[in-house]
Amino acid sequence: MNLLFLNSIEVETFGGMEEWIRLVASGLAARRHSVTVSGRPGSKYLERISATTSDVKTLELSISGDFNPVTIGKLKRYIARNNIEVVIVNFNKDVRLGGLAARLDGACRVLWSVGLDITKDAPSHRLMTPRLVDGVIVPSQALKTQITKFGYLDADKVRVIPIGIPETGSRPDEFEARRQLREKYKLTDDSVVAVTSGRFVDQKGHVYLIEAAPEIVKQQPNAVFLLLGDGPLEVQLREKITTLGMEKHFVFAGMLTDLTLELSGADLMIHPSIEEPFGIAILEGMRAGLPVVASEVGGIPEVVATGETAILVPPRDPNALAAGAIDLFTSSEKRQQLGRAGLARWQEHFRLDGMIDSIEQHLIQHFARTEYHE
Repeated sequence: MNLLFLNSIEVETFGGMEEWIRLVASGLAARRHSVTVSGRPGSKYLERISATTSDVKTLELSISGDFNPVTIGKLKRYIARNNIEVVIVNFNKDVRLGGLAARLDGACRVLWSVGLDITKDAPSHRLMTPRLVDGVIVPSQALKTQITKFGYLDADKVRVIPIGIPETGSRPDEFEARRQLREKYKLTDDSVVAVTSGRFVDQKGHVYLIEAAPEIVKQQPNAVFLLLGDGPLEVQLREKITTLGMEKHFVFAGMLTDLTLELSGADLMIHPSIEEPFGIAILEGMRAGLPVVASEVGGIPEVVATGETAILVPPRDPNALAAGAIDLFTSSEKRQQLGRAGLARWQEHFRLDGMIDSIEQHLIQHFARTEYHE
């Protein structure tokens, strides 16, 4: 099939949805589909995709308004010249730009890949979205329920396809990874390290982890919280850590392209989100054999097995988060038990090949043109 991914993410941002596109685009291209990803010129999104796969073409678009005729015209011409069968869109802006270009083409269809609930109960959404979108895929049943709540998206057209992530190659030796991690960040050998991965935005709930930290440290004085990522709230979070006197217990690692050492050398993962349609970071922790403490929100209960691979706590509740974390910080046996179960669950349910299989089958069954079946 001939496929075009459209994502208008800002040039400096590369998040979970961009990683999903990178994985799916490269996975489908490896199966001999013709795949193009489009986005803003100079975006981290296009740069990273170009740097990690040579099988995927890129298309730079100057994206401004939702109905920009220049952008729509360029998309329409690309669709026609390259016989694009499906445009896979991301944001509401992409639905309109890609959807209108596809409708002008007349033969191309539109699949909306929704990674976060961005639906709105507004006349423009009610009027245009169902007319511009031929189908929707989401990573969790929780998100499907959210995006169909206003009634203008037909639930029968929304398919749940859980996210899968790839193997990391050979897993590093556990003891060597622990040693290297502590050496890299100048930690003591007896540090018990909890890793948290995610952008510093309200959605990820870092503030609740910081508020839980003093109680955790009372029970586990060697606790260290390793924060992976960056974002607009970093200064605010650092100030709160200082106010609580927790500076020596928090490490800011920045935005890393390779998390292998950080995940392999840590002892547990804490994921305090207040909104999470799925949770790729949690999958990465499970793949590394980490036990997880997370908020019971969105699609997270569909990713983990509560009590078997993770401890789930109410969101926005530092006391509950502290109690769940202390349970793992103070028991290496329980950490190992949940970590092994999490690794097994990832291997059985959330591998990359399984996700690519499901997406490919969905595209061929519901979106391929007649001649493709022949």
